[in-house]
Amino acid sequence: MKQEINPKDTNRAIAFELWTKSPMPMVTLTKTFDVTTRRTAKDNQNDMSMTLRPFSINDAPTILSWCKDKHAFRLWSADRYKEFPAQPEEMMEQYEGDNMFPLTAVADDEIVGHILLRFPSEDKSVIRFGFVIVDDSKRGKGYGKQMLRLAIDYAQRELGVQKITLGVFCDNLSAVECYKSVGFRITGADAYQIDGEVWKGFEMELEQLC
Repeated sequence: MKQEINPKDTNRAIAFELWTKSPMPMVTLTKTFDVTTRRTAKDNQNDMSMTLRPFSINDAPTILSWCKDKHAFRLWSADRYKEFPAQPEEMMEQYEGDNMFPLTAVADDEIVGHILLRFPSEDKSVIRFGFVIVDDSKRGKGYGKQMLRLAIDYAQRELGVQKITLGVFCDNLSAVECYKSVGFRITGADAYQIDGEVWKGFEMELEQLC
């Protein structure tokens, strides 16, 4: 049974209160996007309608449950969390700062995806996607592409960015292909130490925003 978590009862109560009361640009997250008029042919066949809304700590148990094992967890989060499984309060800690825009994707009143938009520097023309994940039971049905298109639209129209970057592990082939399908291209490669092993990753970016 899904358990509701009251953020005021957690050790992150003060941070949560500051987050909910934060000034612009966080207030822009209250806007949702109905993309039914911009669906692709595949979306029309699946009759898919999706919106993005601000992430809530109550979304965290559902999102974290999609990482069924430690390998899947690291593919999603790299080394950002110390231990698997992570706790909802730890997700809130990841998103502290007015340069963070954590979003939850909803379809038919059901949480289906999650993505973070983050300004990595003072240059507000570039934003970085991270913590991208889709419900593992719904993969291969177009939800990932639709969420990315919404996030790209939000980054351009609401945040005014000119370039979007992201990192993805090389062996996460389905994610790499999904990013390519919405216009990202590989611009470089790197290697990371994850749990004592070397993980290779691609750097990708999207510049032609329209």
